[in-house]
Amino acid sequence: MRTQSEPAPTITSNGKLSKMVGGGLGEDEEAQDAPGPLVFDDTDHHCRTLQALNMMRKNRHFCDVILHVGNAELHAHRAVLASASSYLFEMFSSEEETKGIARETVITYKLNGGFEKSAIEKLVDYAYTAKLCVEPRQVKAIYLAASYLKMEPVVQECARHLMENLLVDTCIDTRSLPGITRHKALVSQVDNFIADKFEAVRQTASFLALTCLRIELLSQTRQEMSLVGGDSVCQLALEWIRKQNESAGSDLDDLAEKDHMLYLALDNSLQDCSDLPSGDTNDTEMVQDYKKMSKKITAARTNRRKVPLQPAKPRVLYLARDIGEQPEIDESTDSILIATCKVSESSFQALVAFGSRLVSMSVTLRLNQPAATTPSPVATTPVSNSRAESQEKEQQPDMYCVMAHMSSVKCSSGCANLNEQLLVCGGYDRVECLKSVESYDPEWNIWATVAPMREARGRFNIAVVRGEVYAVGGSNGTTELDTVEKFNQETQKWTKVASLPLARSHTGVCNLNDKIYCIGGWNGQVGIRQCDVLDPDVGKWISIAPLQTGRYQAGSCSMKGQVFAVGGCDAWNCLNSVEVYDPETDEWSFASEMITARRGCGVAAFKGKLYAVGGSDGTHALCSTEIYDPDTKTWTPGPNMTTPRANVGVAVIGSRLYAVGGFSGKTFLNSIEYLDEKTDEWTTFMPKASSTSSSPFSASPTPSSKASMDHQFNFEAKTNGVNGQVSVPKTLQVEAQNGNSGDHEEEK
Repeated sequence: MRTQSEPAPTITSNGKLSKMVGGGLGEDEEAQDAPGPLVFDDTDHHCRTLQALNMMRKNRHFCDVILHVGNAELHAHRAVLASASSYLFEMFSSEEETKGIARETVITYKLNGGFEKSAIEKLVDYAYTAKLCVEPRQVKAIYLAASYLKMEPVVQECARHLMENLLVDTCIDTRSLPGITRHKALVSQVDNFIADKFEAVRQTASFLALTCLRIELLSQTRQEMSLVGGDSVCQLALEWIRKQNESAGSDLDDLAEKDHMLYLALDNSLQDCSDLPSGDTNDTEMVQDYKKMSKKITAARTNRRKVPLQPAKPRVLYLARDIGEQPEIDESTDSILIATCKVSESSFQALVAFGSRLVSMSVTLRLNQPAATTPSPVATTPVSNSRAESQEKEQQPDMYCVMAHMSSVKCSSGCANLNEQLLVCGGYDRVECLKSVESYDPEWNIWATVAPMREARGRFNIAVVRGEVYAVGGSNGTTELDTVEKFNQETQKWTKVASLPLARSHTGVCNLNDKIYCIGGWNGQVGIRQCDVLDPDVGKWISIAPLQTGRYQAGSCSMKGQVFAVGGCDAWNCLNSVEVYDPETDEWSFASEMITARRGCGVAAFKGKLYAVGGSDGTHALCSTEIYDPDTKTWTPGPNMTTPRANVGVAVIGSRLYAVGGFSGKTFLNSIEYLDEKTDEWTTFMPKASSTSSSPFSASPTPSSKASMDHQFNFEAKTNGVNGQVSVPKTLQVEAQNGNSGDHEEEK
């Protein structure tokens, strides 16, 4: 039975009984009876939409853009073209912003970039159908048009097809395609193909039609000529051409107008014989004839007069919306030695790329024996065999090889001498801050991988105390760091130690009396004055007297019981001021100012003097150096490096001052160079080990040496293309190592 207070059940629309709760339907019952959402996934909708749009395009319904290609008109819808081409999207968007609500109903664009009509038609069809059917002979035209219009899926597919169908007769044309340098994978594959088949490629019509740069390289002995390798001499010649482009302003067409006679200078670089001083022992009649010829060509080029063009009849100038009117500029202008081969006993041929432009290079070795001295009228005495052998040995050409490159480009890394090896930690590689660590052995000319740091850090420096490496502060790419970690050689591990009192990057770091000094730096706003010192025995940072001028990116090192802070930047300005810290009085005082204001320079004590290396003056990366004499308390100019280097790392190993990586003003670097104590010049070459000792270029190190290296580091050795080289005279033992990257802004 039901009580009077119990509500009577009701019948719902579907005939089911429902209990009443508080005079209404229960929440559960109400939710169950509510209709569910209608879900309809029409998988054919996009196909029907494209088909409908394509039909409207063909019938010219609702079309709002016309593309003129030659004499043809292609009617289309801006929305469809913009969805397929980011280039057209940007152009149409700009048109909308310019015209606003008063924009035209139908806009006409004229394609003047040398596009083939059939290629544009195929791309428009692809935008409406998502399908592309192209004959093999049309693929390059489609690639060019799609690359310009930024239709990446089409570009990638065309690149794949070109690579799969690469032939000896077509590889040069494929490698010369405008914009190809933006597709690194395709470029690498084409370059490898050309290098593998270069003997056949250099005989094709496409190769023979390339601009040819002709170089003659003088040698003093026939033995020197016989030991020269193709890759070596061609790489040196390419370096010379690159410098002519950058410093002399000569373009490739100007350089191709004549044969260039070069000689090998003391700094292991090629120099033009027209600059050879008169009266030099190498200034032979052949060189003098070359000087005269060079003067005539230079004078003829200077006297060229540009005649102004006069209009033949009245003209009317008008502007139109054109696509592709301006020639495309390659994003990459790196010069790369793609392939070389030996043509005869004394001549080599090479293929070089400057961006997407290919040029051939011919290098011929010529004997240029210095004029013989007049023999003495005094009767000569017979020469003993031992003396003759000694004289013959003295006449042997010097053997050099190129210094191995780091595994990657980097600047603002930590550099130091650890067990007479160059240790390079972290840094910035134009994309991110690094935690990787590598070590360079000058004796073996190889790089080795060392255990990575606990966290990525760049814009910092390191110091070595009692065989342990301390990485201090820096940046992880997002924020400044206060963390400090140290590397133990026995455990091959990095461990965390006491943190800095203030997080900062671009600090000066050095070791004085087994204490680590952290000088100034950047806290995200200004150059700071704060300085701190860490005593590893105490394990705590203590603040010392602040700098008189807040600075970051200053070079720092210790010398004669004092700490030097050299140059840097205060907030906006590069500094040439120098401060010196005396730990006895806990005071900073100003020293003599540098000749050039510079930030991001490397500073090291070398041969009893202070060397400031490279850096930036705020506008350009510097290759200059300055030397401070603590006795005279003056700065004097030092020898220039071979390459400008801002945010460069430096370290002294033995009798050499090394400069590591950095930013050249155009590219980030993975190369190193050192100041040669004998010539007092910077060089990227090292003398070959004597034949009496184990060669650093043999297949594997000797057991004793390898065991010694393994004891210091647990690493995997990397030669970067150096092992296995054949020794050659002077500096002609070079491997084609193109570690530089495209153009980038200087790392701040």
